[in-house]
Amino acid sequence: MIFQKRGFKNQILVLIALLLVLPIVLAGYMLNVIHNTQLSMIESQKKKIAKAMELLDASLTASFDDLLTRANAAQAPRRDKVKLLNRQLKPLIVKIKENYPELELGFYSRDLDVILDGDENSYGENFSKRRKRAFDETISTSKPVVETLGLSEGGQLEMYRPLMRHGKVIGAVWATENLSALYRRVDRVQRDAYLVIAVGLLVGLGGTFALIRNLVAAVNQVKTGVQLLETDLTYVLPPATGELGEITEAINHLATKLVNVQNYNEIILASIDDGILAVDLRAVLIGVNAAAKRILGLPEDCLDKPLEETFPPDSPFYNYLTTALHEHRLVKDQEVLHPASEGKTLHLLISTNLMTNIRREIIGVVLTCRDITDRVHLEEQIRRQERLASLGKLVAGVAHEIRNPLTSISGYIQFWQKNPTPSPRSLSIIQREINRLNTIVDKLLHFARPAQAVFGIHDVNLLVNRVAQFFQDAHNSEVEIKRELTGDLPPAWMDPSQMEQVLYNVLYNAAQAMSGRGTIIVSTELEAEKNMVLVKVKDSGRGIPPEIMPHLFDPFFTTKPRGVGLGLAIAYEIIRAHGGEIELESQLGQGTTCKIYIPVAKEEG
Repeated sequence: MIFQKRGFKNQILVLIALLLVLPIVLAGYMLNVIHNTQLSMIESQKKKIAKAMELLDASLTASFDDLLTRANAAQAPRRDKVKLLNRQLKPLIVKIKENYPELELGFYSRDLDVILDGDENSYGENFSKRRKRAFDETISTSKPVVETLGLSEGGQLEMYRPLMRHGKVIGAVWATENLSALYRRVDRVQRDAYLVIAVGLLVGLGGTFALIRNLVAAVNQVKTGVQLLETDLTYVLPPATGELGEITEAINHLATKLVNVQNYNEIILASIDDGILAVDLRAVLIGVNAAAKRILGLPEDCLDKPLEETFPPDSPFYNYLTTALHEHRLVKDQEVLHPASEGKTLHLLISTNLMTNIRREIIGVVLTCRDITDRVHLEEQIRRQERLASLGKLVAGVAHEIRNPLTSISGYIQFWQKNPTPSPRSLSIIQREINRLNTIVDKLLHFARPAQAVFGIHDVNLLVNRVAQFFQDAHNSEVEIKRELTGDLPPAWMDPSQMEQVLYNVLYNAAQAMSGRGTIIVSTELEAEKNMVLVKVKDSGRGIPPEIMPHLFDPFFTTKPRGVGLGLAIAYEIIRAHGGEIELESQLGQGTTCKIYIPVAKEEG
């Protein structure tokens, strides 16, 4: 029970100690003991064999040739020499074996290439190629050679040392001992060690299985609880022990926070007037608020359904969502007309955006729609009132502008009624006033019914260069036009002739504001936020008083003695017909800047 109350971390650490550390330590200790024991036993045998070989070497006081010469067998056949030497060396070998009965030992003659072990029946065919290599190695290097053979090779320990007489190596002294008994003892020790290791592993495995069983049971309990939480965040995981208990508490706490956040989100989304829809990467609707259902007429069970089941393929909402999802092309405040119930048409502003997770990975798309129908109707009413007010100003301006020429013409006619002969000067004045009336009528007609625009894709920089050069040539004055044009501008969607008229009129007003001398700076750039090309005309004139700024685009409003007041009004109508914007910025004593925004041409296809 005390062990179970410990955390799983401690239980696993104890298990690792039992399963790995203890068996490894025991195995290492036992194998080290076995290895050291084997080494010490072999070293002990080596010392004993070396001592016996040393005694055998010392017991031979002459060389093999000396022994043969004494026996008058120097010229005898090899077989007789071997037999004679075995007979003479046998007492020496037997004497040494009395003290070392477990050893096999003897001599080796280099000249005769034979082992001399005291056996008179041996005639030279008495050793293997392995032993031949050992004899050759100890003779050639004049150093001892030791060979230890495993149990599979007979379990032999063999030693060879060079035999030197009269300053030269005449052969070797050899000795062997059978270590089979030693190897068998070592095997018994190894079996005992492996038994201890096996017992340790079994104990560790038993503890492992018990711990894994408890761990798996607890993990399955947590897994089942988490699966239930996927459908019911109010479910509470049962308590557990150790670290899993802390995990279940953390999961329960997290589920509670998720429930709270979900409630907050639902309250917030329900209180927002804008419609919000969210789709995942599979184009499945994963989120929609009440406003979106109401505005778009979606059914209550639209969640978790594919987009093609929620919107028809030709629906702009379907197109905007799929385009954002697959091509990552987004829209911002795109106005869409959406047919609603009872024959009404809603004006909606649509925006799309990508949803990303904490790792900046795209996980879906969100679409927001805002109902601006009431605002559009209100703006239409305001524009209608503004048009009526402008019409009143227009009528008053027309009456004022026409009254003056008519007054002059009427006066001269009355004068001619009394004096039927008109003077050339009076005829000239009447012709001038008639021309003035024609000019007013022409501009008024152009303002009321501007020429039909012929739109196309055109380069704004080329247009600016053309108008600036023409203006400079036409007005050979002290006005300098400086151009600051941005390269690589996208083409604009415009009628070049009408836009030339607008730019020429603005340049003419700028030149008049500087009294015919000074510098006008014309620049172009891309206004990315509005997706329009911006043309700026900045003069260094005296500026415009703030009180007259709101009236500059009104028809017949002018500050010039002989001006008609329709130039900027016509420019405003042309720019508005292009879907662009025109703005004026001015400060007294610092000049005026006119900003003309022209829409960028849409890509074909």
